[in-house]
Amino acid sequence: MSSSSPIHVDSYDVDERLAQLGLTREPFVTAANEHFTAYISCTANHPPTFPGLAAWAEGNRSIRDGLTASGWTRKNEMNQPLVINEAKTIAITAASGDENTGRADQFPCTRSPKGPRTADAVRINREQQRFAFMEDPTPIVASLKIPGRSTWLFLIYRDFEVGELRYELSRPVTMADDGYVSDWAERIVFPPTPLDTDIVRLGRDDGGQSPEITVEIKKLG
Repeated sequence: MSSSSPIHVDSYDVDERLAQLGLTREPFVTAANEHFTAYISCTANHPPTFPGLAAWAEGNRSIRDGLTASGWTRKNEMNQPLVINEAKTIAITAASGDENTGRADQFPCTRSPKGPRTADAVRINREQQRFAFMEDPTPIVASLKIPGRSTWLFLIYRDFEVGELRYELSRPVTMADDGYVSDWAERIVFPPTPLDTDIVRLGRDDGGQSPEITVEIKKLG
């Protein structure tokens, strides 16, 4: 992430930037908590990969519940769950981040590699960033696959060692060859949520990667 890229961490700055995007804190705090509740509710008898899948699913379900109530629209693109604002200029999806998520002095990345849908979104974000200072970028933006729409990732990290849940809303601009997203044009960092001591003692984190599923349909015959 470029040193000149904004990181919003001060409480007033976070709320102001969210308001500029037509957002408030509440849906994100709720989604992070429901992500965590889904994860910790699983037992050793669940399949090993299920707690992370359940957390990812509930995080996305919750953020969609919260935002569709205020005029946003639910949409699935190549099985990637998105929620899109009325102007169709912003799309958001939830994903698991690494241990640097929610730390303004560190540079987070996604916890698992992402697929072609995220790669397309990152490319569009990068092109928008590149032409942001042009006098009239309209012809270039219009040539992109999804004109004018930026995609944000709501990253969540369960830190059982420190005893807190960290999360941020960030706009990615680089996806490495290995599929991990690790460079951000802008980050909105929320205050961490302390975890109950008993939950921390019982907790474990076996990976919990958020999937990105692409289904290819081939014509028969």
